[in-house]
Order: sequence, then C-alpha cells, then structure tokens
Amino acid sequence: MKKIYILPLLMIILASCNKKEVTELTFDVKTDRTTYNVGDTVNFLLSGNPDQLVLFSGEDGHKYIYKDRTEAQSDLFTLEFATNRRYGSDVQQPQSLRLFASQTFNGQYQPESINESADWTDITSAFTLSGIQSTDAAYVSSGTVDLTRLANLGFNLDKSKAVYFAFRYKGNTGSNQPRWWINKFDIKITTTDGEALTVADISTAGWTAVKVLPSSPVNWIFGEDKTVKFQGGGATVLSNHVWAITKGLNLTTVEPDKGVALKNMSTRMDSYPYVFTKEGVYTVTFIASNVNIYGESKVIKEVQVKVEP
Repeated sequence: MKKIYILPLLMIILASCNKKEVTELTFDVKTDRTTYNVGDTVNFLLSGNPDQLVLFSGEDGHKYIYKDRTEAQSDLFTLEFATNRRYGSDVQQPQSLRLFASQTFNGQYQPESINESADWTDITSAFTLSGIQSTDAAYVSSGTVDLTRLANLGFNLDKSKAVYFAFRYKGNTGSNQPRWWINKFDIKITTTDGEALTVADISTAGWTAVKVLPSSPVNWIFGEDKTVKFQGGGATVLSNHVWAITKGLNLTTVEPDKGVALKNMSTRMDSYPYVFTKEGVYTVTFIASNVNIYGESKVIKEVQVKVEP
C-alpha cells in the first residue's frame, strides 16, 4: 500500500524538476559620454548577454516610437529624379521625354485608358532634364520639387488621394531617337514633427510600361540595377509612343520604422560601435530579449546621445 502513496509523490517531484522557464534577463546599456561630434564612434557598452538584441538608432526611419506607424501627416511632399540623355536632337525629336502626374487615372494599364488631355498634367517644366551627354554615367538631377506647388502647371495635389506619375516617351522615325536613362526617382515627405521619410523610390514605385502606339518597336526597361530606361533607336526605327507609369502612390502611407538585429543567442556582444553622420539629439533604443517556447523575458533600454557638428 505504501507504493501507491509514494508513486504520485515521485511524479510530482519529477514534473517539478523537468519544468522549463525562459531565463530572466538582466540587461543594461551605457556610453562613455553623452555628447559626441559627427563622425565620432559612439561605443555602446552592453551588459547581460541577451539571446537577441535589436537596435533602433533614433535616426529618421529608425525610431522605436514609430515601429508600428503606417501613416504620417505632412504638408511637404517632394520629388527628385535624375536623367541621362544620349543621341537625338531637340529640333528633330522635340520633347522626347515628358513627366506627367494624375489623380484621376483609372489604374488600367492599357492604351485605351491613357487619356492624356483628360487625366494627366504635364509637370515637366518644374524639373530639369538632362541635356545630351557624352557618357552613360553623367546623370543630371531634376532638382527637388515640392509637389504642392504645381498649381501654376494645372496640378493641384490632393494628399488624401493616390497619385500616379508617368514618363512619356515619344520618338519619330526618320532621325536618331534619343536614349533616356533614369537612375533616381525619390518621393519623400517631411512629417509635421520634421522627420524626412521616403514614400517611394525608383525600385518601389511599381512601374508598368504601356505602348500607347501599339506599333512602337521599343519599350521601357525596368532594370535590376534600379534604373528605368528607354533605348531610343536609329533613324530607321519606327516611331515610338510609350509610357512608364507608377502604381498609385498614397503619399501619407509610410513604412514602419525598422530596427537592426545585432545578435542572436549563438553570439556574445559586450559593446557595439556606431557612427552618426548628422548632428542632433538621438534617443537610441536597445530591445534585448530571451525567448523560447516557454515564454519571453524582454528589457528595453534607451540612451540619449547628443551629436554636435
């Protein structure tokens, strides 16, 4: 009869011995001083050796307080792009490249849906286009243009609506058709608290080519090297009329700020060097955690760093 009473007791003891819990985390961050100059190495001294460690530097796009933000308020929306043009003359091939904007385009990337006069506003004159260059590497900045200040061109930005941008290429057979390359297309906003954020760039704008003239023998190329290109052609090449149109861009939609993973449980880190390239006061946030199937132990530490010129 004694064995009957002893067995449950042994089972309780064994269960207690096999119980696993996440290791409680003790973690801290310090710096040797609080004020640095641009270009100095800030050495963050770490204690506690967590399994995982993530850094939010406090710079634009890397602020912990905005890790869940998907929309931002702004009254300043800018566009800057860069072009390289080769071959063809303006006399024989006038206005071969133009930039348009629309907030009424129906989003159907078909020739019959490209109603230039009804839906699109030519905003090219607000920007600088490349002249004829002697090398492929010579790109010319368009300048940074505030999209809210194009009313004189007939474009009144409504920030609550999606906006489309399009490069229109027109080339006429009979003389050399210009070649246009674009390697930058940056749409940015400045939030109401002064933070500069990227809404879209040349690789995320979502380009689609549409041959408005179906017989056009050349098409836009969207390269893996983050370029948008139209190759043009010689005098015998048939005429081209082709548009490269972005997806509809919501100018108040932004990517959540991101942190950088510094370590995992297989490595040890006692310090971390970092260099700030702009002056300012930064709230640097470290998220340290121990995680397993039984739970999580997390510690969040903030360090204020002042960076002077």
